[in-house]
Amino acid sequence: MRLLMVSAVAIFLAQSSISLHAQTSQQNCAGVLVAIRISDIRPDSNVQKFLAAVEAQKSWYASHGYKDDKIFVSQIIVRTTDTKNFTFTGQQVMTYHYYSQASSKSPVHDAAWDAFVKMFADSSVIKESILNCIPKDMAPAGVH
Repeated sequence: MRLLMVSAVAIFLAQSSISLHAQTSQQNCAGVLVAIRISDIRPDSNVQKFLAAVEAQKSWYASHGYKDDKIFVSQIIVRTTDTKNFTFTGQQVMTYHYYSQASSKSPVHDAAWDAFVKMFADSSVIKESILNCIPKDMAPAGVH
């Protein structure tokens, strides 16, 4: 239970720090802000539960005025050392969150926010979180 609580707090802080940083960085970014996260799927969970958390996150953002934000997941591919073949890890994913101009305002966390953050905590651990600024013409349509 303690590990779950620590993980939930870590995910909350990662989500919050990216959101707060996005607010301040949005003004300095001539392009589009994007948060990229690499997450490990917990051994006691699966990718389907993680994808459900992503859908809940997308729903929350859309229902709170961030309709143009784009959030999606990709699978991570690694090269095996023995066969040198490329294969999906199956236990690691990368998420992308392209922030729209609406994201320059601070999101107000509510019970639905807490629910999707808990879904992430129950299914994964964030391995790395990066916020960067990409050129507007490289962002998905509708974000800028």
